[in-house]
Amino acid sequence: MNLNKEEVFKQAVSILKTRIQELKEERKAISDGILEDDKSSAGDKFETGREMLTQDLRQVESQITSNSNLLDEIYRVQSVKSQSSNVREGSLIRLAGEYFLIAAAVGKITVNEQGVYLISAASPLAQSVMGKGSGDKVLFKGKENSIELIA
Repeated sequence: MNLNKEEVFKQAVSILKTRIQELKEERKAISDGILEDDKSSAGDKFETGREMLTQDLRQVESQITSNSNLLDEIYRVQSVKSQSSNVREGSLIRLAGEYFLIAAAVGKITVNEQGVYLISAASPLAQSVMGKGSGDKVLFKGKENSIELIA
């Protein structure tokens, strides 16, 4: 089964937008919790609870920033429309029966019931396949495998 690269990009964008929205909702809930604590608490217990909520808020803010950066990277890579018979950033490849999109380190997503790993161009796997063509051999999972598809 061959995947449509644009469908992979579309699914990645959708997943990242959903993650960001969920994180923003979590941020609002934490902020509301901090405000509610302000109204009803006093003393050491208040300070400890407030500090925990503040740490949670910082962590959520960091995750929002990280996911927003991944989304920006997906948009940037998606905008490059040139075709190449060699692997480059933006290529969808099949190696050892698994699909990889060289774009941003999003992880594994599912597109049309097929797993696809979104990896960064800086990842070791991406670096090992860059510039290679279909049928070229690369070391993957401890053995030599051929690049089965480049889209």
